[in-house]
Amino acid sequence: MTAPLIFLNGTSSAGKTSIAKAFQRLHVEPCLYASVDAFIFMFADHVRANDAMRRKVLPPVISAFHRSLPMLAACGFPVIVDHVIESRKWVVECANALAGLHAYFVGVHCPLEVLEERERKRGDRQIGFARWQFERVHTYGEYDLTLDTSVLSPDQCAERLIELISSGATPGAFSRIQKEATPEGRVPR
Repeated sequence: MTAPLIFLNGTSSAGKTSIAKAFQRLHVEPCLYASVDAFIFMFADHVRANDAMRRKVLPPVISAFHRSLPMLAACGFPVIVDHVIESRKWVVECANALAGLHAYFVGVHCPLEVLEERERKRGDRQIGFARWQFERVHTYGEYDLTLDTSVLSPDQCAERLIELISSGATPGAFSRIQKEATPEGRVPR
């Protein structure tokens, strides 16, 4: 069996990065951490700050991130992915890219009030972003596992992920998404 890939999906400020870092620290094997933000932050600040430019440059680089995931998985180490799925196109791209891999789709949930409080306290997030993402992020398919970061610490979430992959459970969420997609890559409602 290939090394597992754990794909965390949740809004900004849901705790995905903290979970990923806890997973890397607690897992017995060295693990790769892949964040969509790392790809987005390859662009300069002035590009990311310009709405028109951002709409132009982000779609192809995010698609490139999706296509890079199998290459990371091919290294043979467990991979934990930090992402915010904002469209059906993205989830289908991910399902297609991860076809044949041992990839778990994990929903990272948190109540909106908690997200907005975290967003305010952090000071490095665009206020209102979590609210905008809240209704979108978890609508594109069922998960192999869900985590609620309002009741679980990052370490507890990481321990649940370790239990999941140690159990030998076969991931199925991405396969279901891929099967439901139309030939044009859309998931019907």
